Order: sequence, then C-alpha cells, then structure tokens
Amino acid sequence: MTNGQDEVRMTLRVSRDSGRTWGPLTEARVGDSPVLPNGPGGLPPCTCRRCAERNAVDSLRRES
Repeated sequence: MTNGQDEVRMTLRVSRDSGRTWGPLTEARVGDSPVLPNGPGGLPPCTCRRCAERNAVDSLRRES
C-alpha cells in the first residue's frame, strides 16, 4: 500500500431481482474516482406522481 491508496473503503453486491441473485462483488478503494450520478435526483430518478409533476414544472421553469 502506498499512502493508503489501495485501502478498501466499501464492498458491495447489487441485486436487481429482490435478492434472488446477486452481481459480482465490487470494491471501492481510497484512490478510485467516485462515480457520480448525472443529475441531482439520484439513481434512478423517482417516477412517482408527485416527483413527476414537480420535475415537469421545474423543466418548464428552466426553459422560460
């Protein structure tokens, strides 16, 4: 380890089918660049009626 750059900060596995199967183990290390979502809404964006209406109003405000 050089200056702690190889130190593992977090490990995770993702399930996309309610825990029946899991993807490969992924490690986030100290020196890795963070992966950030494209928008401030997070991943995935919320599609509930309230958020959809708010996003529609916000998009109209930005265009005006």
